Amino acid sequence: MRLKQLIKLGKGLYHYILLAIILLIFSRITYSMIPLFTQYVLKRLLEQPGIGDTEVYNQVNLPEIFIRFFESADSFLNEVLYVAIILMALQVVRFLFRFIELSIRGFVRHTMGQNLRLKMYEHIQKLPYKFHNNSDSGDLIQRSTSDIETSVNFLSRTLMDMIFLQSTLVFGAYQLYVLNGTLTIILLTIIPFVGIASVLYFRKNDKMYHDVEEAESKMMTVIQENLSSARIVRAFGNEAYEIEKLRIKNDHHRDMRLRTGKIVSKFWGTMDFIGISQYVLVIGLGIYFMNQNQMDAAQIAAALGLVGMLIWPIRGLGHILNDYAKALAASKRIYEILNLETEYVKNGTMTPEIKGHLVFEHVSFKFDDTENILFKDLSFEILPGETVAFIGRTGSGKSTLMNMLMRMYEYQSGHIYLDSVELRDIEKTYLRSHLGVVLQEPFLFSKTVYDNIAIANRKADRSKIMMAAQAASLEKDIKTFQQGYDTLVGEKGTTLSGGQKQRVAIARVLVSEKPVLIFDDALSAVDTQTDLLIREALSKMNKKQTTLIITHRMTTAKEADKIIVIDQGVVQAVGNHETLSKQAGLYQELWKIQGKLEEDFLKTLEGGDEDAR
Repeated sequence: MRLKQLIKLGKGLYHYILLAIILLIFSRITYSMIPLFTQYVLKRLLEQPGIGDTEVYNQVNLPEIFIRFFESADSFLNEVLYVAIILMALQVVRFLFRFIELSIRGFVRHTMGQNLRLKMYEHIQKLPYKFHNNSDSGDLIQRSTSDIETSVNFLSRTLMDMIFLQSTLVFGAYQLYVLNGTLTIILLTIIPFVGIASVLYFRKNDKMYHDVEEAESKMMTVIQENLSSARIVRAFGNEAYEIEKLRIKNDHHRDMRLRTGKIVSKFWGTMDFIGISQYVLVIGLGIYFMNQNQMDAAQIAAALGLVGMLIWPIRGLGHILNDYAKALAASKRIYEILNLETEYVKNGTMTPEIKGHLVFEHVSFKFDDTENILFKDLSFEILPGETVAFIGRTGSGKSTLMNMLMRMYEYQSGHIYLDSVELRDIEKTYLRSHLGVVLQEPFLFSKTVYDNIAIANRKADRSKIMMAAQAASLEKDIKTFQQGYDTLVGEKGTTLSGGQKQRVAIARVLVSEKPVLIFDDALSAVDTQTDLLIREALSKMNKKQTTLIITHRMTTAKEADKIIVIDQGVVQAVGNHETLSKQAGLYQELWKIQGKLEEDFLKTLEGGDEDAR
C-alpha cells in the first residue's frame, strides 16, 4: 500500500518511466553478452593447433548473426578483429541507449520534483486556518523540500535500480546457466539468505529512518524559529539558551544518524564478504569442473565475468533497501499533508455584488478543541459605508469575529448576511478578494516599499500608491529613506519599525479599493498623534467603503459612526460615543480611564500650537 502511494507520486510521467525501463532492460541484456565475446576469442584460441584441445563443450551463446560474421574471416587475426568491431559497435549502441535512458530519468526527476513542490505548496495554501495555527513552518518546509527530493529520487533512481538489479540478476543467471547449470544453481542458493538478511535490515531501518526524518524536522523548526525571531532573541539576551536548545536537537539528530549508520555499515560489510566469497567459489568450482571435463578455460573466463552480474546486484540490494526505507518515510510525511481536507471542501458558490451591508443574526461560535462557547447569540447590523469600531476586553474574541467574517472559522449556528446573502453561500476566494485586512502584526515581503504597497492592486499607478502612503501617514518616513519608495524593507520588513510596518500595511489595504476594510488593532504600534492623522485621512476618503476597526484605543473608537461593545460572548451595547460614554457599562469604564489621557493630549497639542504661534 505504501509502495503504491509512493509510485502514485509519479502520476503523469509513467510513459517516460516505462521508456526508461525498456532501455534499461536492453542495456542489461546486451551487457550479459560482453563476457561471451571473451569466451569466443579464448575458445577459438584454444582450437588453434598446438595451443589446446580442439574439443568444444558448449557453443558460445551469442546471436547467430554474430557467429556467422566472425567465421567469415579468412584468418584467426581477422576473426579477432571482427569480434572487436562487433563488440565496439555493441558498446556504442549500449552507451547511446544508456545516455537516452539517463536523460529521461533526469527529466523525470526534475519534472516530478517541480510538480510535487507546486502540488504540495498549493495544497498547503488551501488548508484550513486552524491547521496553520497548529503547524511548525520548519516541518512544512522540510516536507516540501527534502521529503519531496527523497521521494523523487526513489522514483527516478532507486526504482530504476531495483529493475536494474532484477534484470541484471536474471540475464546474468541465464547466461551463466548456459555455461554450467550446476555452478549457477550453487551460486543462486546464496540469494535467499541475502534476501532474508535484507528484509530484516529493511524492517529495522524503516522505523529508524522515519525517526531520523522526525528528528531533522524538529531541528529545522528550531533553526527556522530562531532565524525569523533573531531580534527578539537578542532583545532578551537568549542567545546562549537558543544555542543550547539547538544543540540538544542537533545532538539527537546526530545520534539517530550514527545509530542508523552503524547498521548500514554492518550490512554493507556483510554484503561485501558474500560478494568476494562468490568469486572464490567460482574459481574453486571452475577448477573442479575443468578436472571433470565439464568446463574449459574459455567458459571459466566467461563465468568469472558473469558472476559479477550476480554479486553486485545482491551487494547493491542494501543500498536500494536503504533508499527505499527513506522514500517510504518521506512519502508518508508527504501524504500526511496531501490527505488533509482543504478548507474548500465546505465552500459557497455565489459571487454577489458586495457593498458592505453586514448583518449578524443570533450567531454562536466555539472552537473545535473546547466546549466553551465564545459567542452566544450575537446580533447586530452594519450599513454600507459605515465606520464601525469593536470594543472589548482582551480575549473577548474581536479578532475571531473578523476571522469568521473572512470564513477562516465557520460559525456553528445563526446567520451572517453580507448584502442579503448568507456568508456560507459565498465562494471563499471571491469573498476574501473583496475584504481588505490590516493585521496587528502585518507581514511584509522582501521587496521595496513601493512593491509592498502595490501588491494589493497591481493595476494602481504611482500617484495612487503615493496617495495611499499619504493617507497612512507614511509619506514623511519614505522621504527620509535613501532610496525612497525603492527602499528594500528586508525579510518580513525587519528594516522598518513596528509603526512603519503597520502604516505600509494600511497603505496597502487602502490602495486595494476593497468595499470592506478591516483594521485588526492596526494602529497599536503608532503614536497617538499619528493615529489621529491616519483617522482624519481615512475620514476624508470615499465613504462607500465599510470600515471595521478593532481597537483598544478609545480615541480611535470615538470617531466611528457606530461602536459595538462585546463582553463575555455577547453584544453588551451598540451606539455612538456620545451615547455609550453616558451609559453604564464596559465602554464607559474604559472611557473614564482613557478619556482623561485624550484630554491631556489635546491640551498638549493646543499648547504646542500656541508656542508655535
